[in-house]
Amino acid sequence: MCSQSVGLIQRILDQQGIATLSLTLVKEMTQQVKPSRALYIQHPFGLTLGDVGDCATHAAIFNDCLRYAAEEQPPGTIIDLPYLWTKDDLRERQLRKEAH
Repeated sequence: MCSQSVGLIQRILDQQGIATLSLTLVKEMTQQVKPSRALYIQHPFGLTLGDVGDCATHAAIFNDCLRYAAEEQPPGTIIDLPYLWTKDDLRERQLRKEAH
C-alpha cells in the first residue's frame, strides 16, 4: 500500500478516536507524509518484521508495536526502533533500486 495513503487514512482514523501506528522502512518519506505515529525499521522491503523464520525478532517488533500504540505520542512522532538488517546488503541495494 502507498505510504501517502496510509498516512492519510491514519490521520482520519485518529480524528475519530481510533489510535493508529504504522511501520515504515523509509523515514524520509514518512516525514513528508506526516502520519500520526510511526515506527521506523531499517529492514529490507518485504521483510519488515525480520528474516523468514526469525520468530524472536518478529515477536519483539510486534511487542514494540503494542507498547507504542498504548503510549501517548504527539502527532507526527516517528520512533526509531533498534533493529538493523545485518544478514546482507539487500536493504541498501533496494534503496539504490538495484534489487527487487
